[in-house]
Amino acid sequence: MIPRNLSEQMLHDLGAQIVQGTLQPGELLPKVETLSEMKNVSRTVIREALKGLSARRLIEASTRKGTVVRERKDWLWWDPDVIAWASTAEKNRTFLLQLSEVRLAIEPAAVRLAAKNATEKDLQEIKKRFKELEAATQDEDAWVEADFAFHDSILEASHNELMVSLVQTLYSGLVQSRHTTIKVLMEEQKKDQTTMNEALEMHKFVMEAICSGDEEAAYQNMSNLLYSVVAVIEKNNKESG
Repeated sequence: MIPRNLSEQMLHDLGAQIVQGTLQPGELLPKVETLSEMKNVSRTVIREALKGLSARRLIEASTRKGTVVRERKDWLWWDPDVIAWASTAEKNRTFLLQLSEVRLAIEPAAVRLAAKNATEKDLQEIKKRFKELEAATQDEDAWVEADFAFHDSILEASHNELMVSLVQTLYSGLVQSRHTTIKVLMEEQKKDQTTMNEALEMHKFVMEAICSGDEEAAYQNMSNLLYSVVAVIEKNNKESG
């Protein structure tokens, strides 16, 4: 989320503190008046931010206790802001792994649908996005952008609106996940020049299966690609301690 006003800025700041662990479940938040003084904003701004946190089930207000941080199991994890806040926490690499595991459960099914439902226009778009990916193997930011576009073109080719909506909800968190993955891949490439080529080849296999209408190969190739992503993140987690 890019905050557009003070209320959104406060929502972003407080939400990130909760999701990233600065404010713990069960912890009592300061009163509105106190937060207003601490943050140097009006009480109205604080109240609006608290409404946003409550809507995401991060906090709960009671007349007896005041406003407390809810247990993690109660949080609205599918909210794009909650995903983004969790993904940007340096210490929360476990969440990036979990996010990739969710992708593994969902995206191969989307690719299978793309192999079944893609139109000629869809196939041309997928091929175009793959060429952009091909040109981005030496640039982290360019690769992440091209990777999003490639996967998004496949998602659109599934022609399943619910699938599109579900996966796009995850995308706010996938930015950090993809940056983590590509950093490790590029570090490995310094030792072994084939690393990025292998990653690119996996994407190519997915594209080719979709273009040939081979649903099972598309499913398997995307599964293989995402298993490799999970492996990269697991390796990075171990090396980061």
